[in-house]
Amino acid sequence: MNMIVREFPEIAVQDFLRASSFWTPQHCVPSAWVGHAPFAYWLVNVLKPRNIVELGVHCGFSFLVFCQAVKKMGSDCQCIGIDTWKGDEHAGFYEESVYDNLLVHRQPYVSTSRLIRSTFDAAQPQFADGSIDLLHIDGRHRYEDVRSDFENWKPKLSKRAVVLFHDTNEASFGVSRFWNELAADFPHFEFKHAHGLGVLGVGSDLPVQLQQLFELTELGDLSNSVRDAYEQLGNAVINGQEVQRLTASINAYQTSTSWRLTAPLRLALRLMKSAASRLQPTLTPRPKRSAPVPALVLVGKDVRQVRC
Repeated sequence: MNMIVREFPEIAVQDFLRASSFWTPQHCVPSAWVGHAPFAYWLVNVLKPRNIVELGVHCGFSFLVFCQAVKKMGSDCQCIGIDTWKGDEHAGFYEESVYDNLLVHRQPYVSTSRLIRSTFDAAQPQFADGSIDLLHIDGRHRYEDVRSDFENWKPKLSKRAVVLFHDTNEASFGVSRFWNELAADFPHFEFKHAHGLGVLGVGSDLPVQLQQLFELTELGDLSNSVRDAYEQLGNAVINGQEVQRLTASINAYQTSTSWRLTAPLRLALRLMKSAASRLQPTLTPRPKRSAPVPALVLVGKDVRQVRC
C-alpha cells in the first residue's frame, strides 16, 4: 500500500499520551475491553474521525467509550454500532435486556450515535465507500468471520482509516491468526494487555502521531514502554470499574427490603455488644484461691504429709 510518509523528530513515551488518555469512562457495563479505554480516548483525540463504526457491540462498553470521547471533544462525528443483539457461540447468547440496557446508557449521545440492529452484511449498503475513518471489528472471532468482516468493509474505509481488532493476543482465536497476516502488509501496533488490541493503519493519509505509533513496532524498548504505560492506565480503569460495581451492589443491598426489615436486629446486636463491653470489668470473675498443696517431710524413716 502507498502511505504518505512524513519525517518527524525523535519521539518519546509522552508523545503518545494526552490528557484524554486519563479520562474516566462514564459507563460501567460488563466487558473484556475495559483496559483499552485510555487508548481509545487518545485515538479519537488524534484521529478526529468523522465516522466510527463498530461491528459487534454486545453490552456496549467500547461503543460508549467512543461516544463519550466524541461528545467530550465536541467533534463532528457519528458513532454507529451494528449488532443483532442475539449473541453467538463466542460471546454467548443473551436476552433482550442487554439491548434495552444499552439504550439507557446511550441516552446522552442520541444526537451523535446510532444503533443498527442487523447483521454486518445487511447493514453495509447504508455506508458510502470511503466514508469510515475508524472501524472496530469485534464480532465473531473465528478466522473466516474476521477475515470476511475486514474484506467486506474495506471499501468503506477512508484514506485516513484505522481499523481496531480485539483479542489479538488470544492464540486460540482466529482473530489472532488473521491479525498476524495483516501485520505483515500494513502499518500496525499491538497492545498485549486486556486480551490484546490490534491497531491497523489502512489509510494512506494518516495523522503524524499515528504514523509515529506504527513506527514503534520497530523500536523494541520504546514500544514496550508505551505498552506498559497504557497497560497501567488500563488497569486503573479496570479497578475503578470494579469499585463502581461493588459500590452499586452494596447500595442495592442496603436499599433492599431484607436490609430494611433486619435493621432493628442489627441495632439490637450493636447495643448488646456495647453494653457487654461496658459491663466486662464487673463481670470478670475473681481468681479462685489455690488449695494448699501437701508437702512431704521426712521424719526419721517415715515420710509424712504436712499442709502448707
